[in-house]
Amino acid sequence: MAPALSDIFRITSPLLILMLLTFCMGATNSEAQVGGLANDEVEALLEVATQLGKRGWNRNMNLCTHTVLPPFPDDNYKVICNCSFPGGVCHVVAIYLNEQDLDGSLPKAIQKLPHLKQLSLWANYLSGNIPPEWADTKLEILFLDVNRLTGKIPSYLGQITTLRYLSISNNMFYGTVPPELGDLVNLESLTLSANNLSGELPLALANLIRLKQLRLSSNNFTGRIPEFIQSWKQLDALEIEAAGFTGPIPSNISLLTSLTELRISNLLGNGSEIPNLDPIANITYLTLSNCNLSGKFPEYLTNKSQLQILDLSFNRLSGPLPPSFEGLPILEKMYLTWNNFTGPFPQGINTRGSLNSIDLSYNNFTSEAKCKESLNLFKSTWRWNYSKPVECVSACSAGTHNL
Repeated sequence: MAPALSDIFRITSPLLILMLLTFCMGATNSEAQVGGLANDEVEALLEVATQLGKRGWNRNMNLCTHTVLPPFPDDNYKVICNCSFPGGVCHVVAIYLNEQDLDGSLPKAIQKLPHLKQLSLWANYLSGNIPPEWADTKLEILFLDVNRLTGKIPSYLGQITTLRYLSISNNMFYGTVPPELGDLVNLESLTLSANNLSGELPLALANLIRLKQLRLSSNNFTGRIPEFIQSWKQLDALEIEAAGFTGPIPSNISLLTSLTELRISNLLGNGSEIPNLDPIANITYLTLSNCNLSGKFPEYLTNKSQLQILDLSFNRLSGPLPPSFEGLPILEKMYLTWNNFTGPFPQGINTRGSLNSIDLSYNNFTSEAKCKESLNLFKSTWRWNYSKPVECVSACSAGTHNL
């Protein structure tokens, strides 16, 4: 005997209801993802915010502020999502939270954002160290400057081999630079300035052959500037000011012909003459201050047409200066303070534009020049003629007060 219609409905209705509920829940979940941020990444972002100390984020707001990824961090507050994935699902590719007064720690939850390429958290109050979970990320740009990060630079940082830019300056990292950083073979820029780093640079850093910028200033390194700097043939900027290194400057620095910025200062130990920098054709900023340099002023420097800033102050350079600096048409600042230069002042030193700043104080020149606002000749003449209480101290413009 066939079952009654009411019996069929009684048996199948719970199943129909379950199927309808499942369908509706699936549709709701799909709507949350189609054209929007994936649900798991919403939860990850909220977790990131909690760990950073970022307030104000919640599930009901659109956490993606932009959808176009710039080649370089260009804003203080951005969460950039890429929505070109199949189905219109968005994924977080960059987070910029700079100068946000964040007082938490570096978020472990970054690991839960598998598409993240850029992370910039500079100028906050973040503490602690870099979490080991970050070793599994695919970051390409990482800026953590100007925070309160402490501890040793972790060796597992070398596992993020996708990194192209790494900057952790102005923190409180200490200890030696781990040789594992030499595994970051795609690195183009490395900034470790203004920490408490010590010891010698590891030989493994010679593997960073794509390096274009290296900044190590204001640390407590020991030993000489390593000879393996010649491996960095693409280097554009080298900054080693008051980093603790011992001189002399390696002579093979002349092989770094792509340099436009070379800044070295406060070298300890024995001195030397200025290394041959003539092969570096397009040098723009040259600082070799307080490096125990002796010998003559290199005349080839007066033909570096791209040179804008020249600082050879606080050395033991001697002899006359080249007769003319006309080969430096865009020179803005020249500091030759506290050397032993003699002879007459170079021709045209008084005819350069008012935007120039030239400091020849504390030398032994044998002639005098006309005082002008942008020219400091204090105690610049032979035996520091004390018959004049002040010799061409740079004066302040009317209405300007500088200390």
